[in-house]
Formats: sequence, C-alpha cells, structure tokens
Amino acid sequence: MRLVWLACVILALSVLAYSQRDRVVSLLRGVKSNAEHRSFVASLTGARALPEALIAMPDGVRLAMDVYLPDPQTGPVPTVLLRLPYGKRRFGSVRHWARLFLAQGYGVAVQDMRGRYRSEGVFAPYPDDADDGAATLDWIVAQGWSDGQVGSIGCSALGETQVLLASKRHPAHKAMIPLGAGGAIGTLDGSYGFFGFFDGGILNLASAFGWFVEAGGKTPDKMGYPRVDYGKGLATLPLRDAVAQFRNDPTDFTAFLDRFDDPAYWQNSGFISAEDHFSTPFLIVDGWYDRARESLQLARQMRATGAPGSVVILPALHCDLGHALAEGQVGDLPLDPAQAMDFDALFVAMMNHRMKQGPAPDLPPVFYYLLGANEWRRAEEWPPRAAGETVLYLDGAALSEAPAPEPGRIGFTSDPMNPVPSIGGTMCCTGEADLRAGPLFQNPIEERRDLRLLTGAPLEAALTIAGPVEARLYVSTDVPDTDLVLRLTDVDPEGRSLMITEGSLRLRYRDGMDRPSLMPPGAVVEATVILRDIAYQVPAGHRLRLHVAGSSYPRLARNMNGGGDPYAESDPHPARITLHSGADTPSRLRLLTLPGG
Repeated sequence: MRLVWLACVILALSVLAYSQRDRVVSLLRGVKSNAEHRSFVASLTGARALPEALIAMPDGVRLAMDVYLPDPQTGPVPTVLLRLPYGKRRFGSVRHWARLFLAQGYGVAVQDMRGRYRSEGVFAPYPDDADDGAATLDWIVAQGWSDGQVGSIGCSALGETQVLLASKRHPAHKAMIPLGAGGAIGTLDGSYGFFGFFDGGILNLASAFGWFVEAGGKTPDKMGYPRVDYGKGLATLPLRDAVAQFRNDPTDFTAFLDRFDDPAYWQNSGFISAEDHFSTPFLIVDGWYDRARESLQLARQMRATGAPGSVVILPALHCDLGHALAEGQVGDLPLDPAQAMDFDALFVAMMNHRMKQGPAPDLPPVFYYLLGANEWRRAEEWPPRAAGETVLYLDGAALSEAPAPEPGRIGFTSDPMNPVPSIGGTMCCTGEADLRAGPLFQNPIEERRDLRLLTGAPLEAALTIAGPVEARLYVSTDVPDTDLVLRLTDVDPEGRSLMITEGSLRLRYRDGMDRPSLMPPGAVVEATVILRDIAYQVPAGHRLRLHVAGSSYPRLARNMNGGGDPYAESDPHPARITLHSGADTPSRLRLLTLPGG
C-alpha cells in the first residue's frame, strides 16, 4: 500500500508539473536571467550600476530603467539609450552595448518598454512609443550625471523604437544607430509594412506568427513563452486564430489582421508615414536579406526632412552585424571575409563624432555591399545615380529584350492547400530552426506545375543590378482575389538557380494598399509587383530567371482566394492565374542596372 500511495503521489506531482510546465519554464528563465544580470553587474570594471528607476510617463504609467555610469565619474557624461520589449536584464545584446560604451566614457540607460517585464502599462506596437521615448529623454537630461546629450542604438525592435523617437525631433537626441529597423515603416512610400509583417499586402506569416506567439504579451505578467507547435500554428484556418490557440492572453496579432484596411487604425499606430519629419543624425545598418528596402526608404525620408546621416547595407540576415560576411557565406551565396568591417569601432566613432566632437566616420550617404562581385561600393543616393533601366519582356517561357510579337498566355493553378514551399528569402523570428532565410538555391521547387519559370539567354557580359526590381504584369484570374509571388534567380551554367530577390502582391491591392478592389473574374488587369531592393552582380554566362507563383508558404500567409476577409476564410478555392504577354499586354520586368558590369 505504501508503494501504491508513493506511486500516486509521484503521478500527481508529475501531472501538476506538466500542467504548470509553462509557468515553471518561465520561472526558471527568470532565475537564469537574474543570475546573468547579477554576474554582469559584478563583472563591470570602471563602471557602476544605479538602483532601478521607475520613470513616470505623462499619463502616469511608470517605465523601469537601469542606468550604468563610468566610475569614477569626473563630471556629467553623454548617454547611450536602449529601449526594448525583450527584458532589459534578459536580452544579451544589452550587455554588449553597455560594456562597449561604458568603456568609452558614456552612461548607458536601458528601459523596458511600456507593458513589458518590469514596466507598467499595456504594450502595443507602437502607439505610445514615440511619446514614451521623448519623456524618457526629458528624464535623462534632468539627471545630474547627464550632460544633456543622448544617443541611441539597437537592432530590430530596439532600432524601431529609435526611429519612432526620432520623429519627435527631441533636442537631446544627438545621434541614433538603428539596426535592422525597417519594421518602423508604416505607410511611407506605400509600403504598409507595419512591424515588417506585411509584404505587398500579404502577412509575413512565419515571422508574424513566430513573434506574436512567443513575444506578444501585452502586460508584465504575460512575458512567459508558451509551448508552441509551429507546424500546427502556421497551418491554422482561419488564420486569425493561429496565435490564440497557444496563448490564453490577448495579443495584437488579430488587430494587425483585422485592421489592415483601416487607415485610422494605422494613423494612430506610431509607424512612420510621409508626415513624419526628422532631425537626429543617423547611421542606419541593415541587410539585403532583412529589411534593406525599408531602411533605404527611411534614410531617404530622414534626409529629405532635415536629418543628416548614412545607411550601410550588408550581405546579411536579420540583425546580423557582419557574422555572415566574416564566415564567408550568407544563405547559399559565397562572400569575401576580407571585406568584413569592425562595426563596434564604427558605432563608437559615430557617437564620438556627434557627442564628443570626434572626427566623422568616412561614410557616404549610402555604403552598400555588391553581392556577387563581393565588394563595397559608395553612392550619394539610392538607387545610385548612374543606374539605368533594363527591361526584359515575358515571351512564352523566356525573358526577352523585345516584346513578344504575338499575344501569349502563361497559365497555372494555385491551390492554397498545396502551396509552393518557401525556400529562403526575408524571414526572421520564426521560432523554426529549419526555416532558413536568405539567398538559397531554388531548384527543389522548380519542377512544380504551379510555378512558372521564365528564363533569359546567357549573359554576354556581367550585369550589375542596383535598386528595386519591378514586374509589371497583365494578369487575369477566375477568382475574386489571389496572390502573385515572384522571385528573381541567378542560374549558373550548371543549372543551379540561386535566389537574388523576391516580391509579392495580393491582387486586391493592385491599385494601392489604400484602395482594395476585388478582381473582375476573367478580366485582364495590370498589376505591379515590387521585388525587394538588391545590389547583385550576375556573371557573364549566367542567366536570369523569373519565378511566378501564387504562394510561398510558410513565409507568406496563404490566400483562400474567396474574396472575403483573407484571415477569416477557411474554405479554399484553387485559382487559375493567367499571365498575358504581347503588344497590347506587354508584361515585363524592369531592372535598375549599373554600366560597366
């Protein structure tokens, strides 16, 4: 009987432990992060940590701040600010930046954003963030240890918060270094990117689901990471229920989906639009296979409204500050490790220039890595002024320099229940280690019947692409709405087809994201698909290839093609998609290319 009772007790404890697994894991993570933070503070030499401060925002919500100062401190110092939603005492890059700038005589202030970890309030991306950042600057410059100058640094959300803060043009904000921060864009230049979670009006499913299911909690008591079956979550129909089945608390996932066509919602969201003006000097860094296009757009808007600065575009994935370059490969594309840069030294030089009267870093307005050629290039603007237009026309299964002499049609059926698999591309935060990002070989999917390939002739000379790639297509379909997903690839003489860049469009947004309109069944319409900006040299003897499909799963959300709310629909409708070519319907691909290869 004693053994039976012991077995029952062990079973009951096991059941209890399993049922509380998420809570136990969260507590263990908290213990681990607290231990790491104590170890970090103890390891500081020539610096000291102040007691945690709770800073009142204008609405009374208090945000938690850690401050680290050089020790001994001989007078007021400039401050480097980091604001983040990932836990100021948990996120590893915080410790890296703190050590780097403390050693250079800066104070470092690190803040949990509203509703996150040790701060009060309710989190959302990002209606309160610019005002919270400005109030934080007011607090910093009022402290006796501050000399009234604040710079900011950080990647992803830590970069986006800087861009939003810079839209306030606070006089104390003397420099900013947003890294991988293209997700700050809202409606600017017609992007409608919003947190980097939409491309061409289509949800970046793998990235958005991965982020919201893991980090979407809106209040400090909901910072735990739940157990997630990613395959099940990504396949959920209707899609709007994907996150809720794993989290018992609200997130902004459904709001992003339900309100995509609501201009008033996004106007109050805090994301950057054409109405935002800037003055803070900037150094923006991003990767070609992250949000380079959006970062280039942000830099253009900043310069146009009065902020000086440079943008550096790496051969990199999300928040990779040169690791791929140092390792000699991004995705399946070889790189030259000899071209690696010391970014820490560059960032210190930027801060010193703006807050300590040091020399300016030797950077042009645009400093970019030319993939394929494996070299850095300088430009006064983007696209480079020397870039000219190269047009390739769709002609049967070919890309031709001249329009097709006769009308032609290329058709395929896109079935949302059998979507084209994603191989590489721009993804982050997916939670799935098997979902590789970046420029990968596309050959495994090129035999599919729902993917059309259009291939050019072998190049007589190297072709250097520098800018966005634009496809203007004449298309018809038998459903009221469906998607176009395009990839441009580099096909070598052995037939290996390497992704150069990609783009997508939900056809209801063919006239603009603010003017959704369903497709007239059978009617031929013109639709422009923007492929992501790129700098890539295609060698002589290689060929360009254009992929045209109706899906890329799970990178992009599937369209059920019914014409209703795409995130509330569950019933799939296969779409027959037809591309039209010829004199009256000259479907074509427009490249910006540099002379001389």
